[in-house]
Amino acid sequence: MNELKTKRRRRRRIVVVSLLLLTGSVCTVLFRNSLFHRNFGVVARGLVYRSAQPEENLKSLVEKYDVASILNLRGGGSADQFYTDEVRLANANGIDFYDYPMSANRRPKRRDLLVLIDLFERCRYPLLIHCKSGSDRTGLASGLYLMVRSGTPPEKALESFSLFYGHVPLFGPENLHEPFHEYADWLKNKNLVHSPERLRAWVENEYQADDPAREIQPLRSGPRALLRAGLAGEAGQRHAAQP
Repeated sequence: MNELKTKRRRRRRIVVVSLLLLTGSVCTVLFRNSLFHRNFGVVARGLVYRSAQPEENLKSLVEKYDVASILNLRGGGSADQFYTDEVRLANANGIDFYDYPMSANRRPKRRDLLVLIDLFERCRYPLLIHCKSGSDRTGLASGLYLMVRSGTPPEKALESFSLFYGHVPLFGPENLHEPFHEYADWLKNKNLVHSPERLRAWVENEYQADDPAREIQPLRSGPRALLRAGLAGEAGQRHAAQP
């Protein structure tokens, strides 16, 4: 009897260990890019690349892909080493550094979408897009780029959100999908096909967001703190010049 119980316990252990090994193998396959390759990916070869927060690999990325612009969706500040290193390297190499923090869990605002659409129409390429993990916000921006510059329809652009890049659409990040789904539904209901102009008009006039439809200010190159200081200084000068 004891021998039978021992055999059963051994079989259970073997099953549990086998399941754990299988789960680990599946996760390694699905998330191998985020685990081992800094979540680097090609959005449009020669034009746009995506990654997790680049740190010691930033210099090699800049050199290998001749990066002319960086879009930082994570944010950061002078107290963060990753941020100051990135700003310093961008300045030293004549790279335009666009600093636009976004939420990885909330539905994008109308301004978020319009700022990115506008940026993709005028920034210098090649462009490197990153957030912290390169999974969620970077997926949103990559999908928008494809719709704006490559004419990719929203259903296809949604593939920028992928398990390959560590994107798990649960507990918040799935909210970033909403503009793609809603725009696709709107096109279908109107019997229309996607175009970059149509996308922008939809965001301006149809997209349901808390912030009102109004003209946006184009995103300027440079760290946020310096831009805010510069804009405040300009406002003060204009006020002082008034009679």
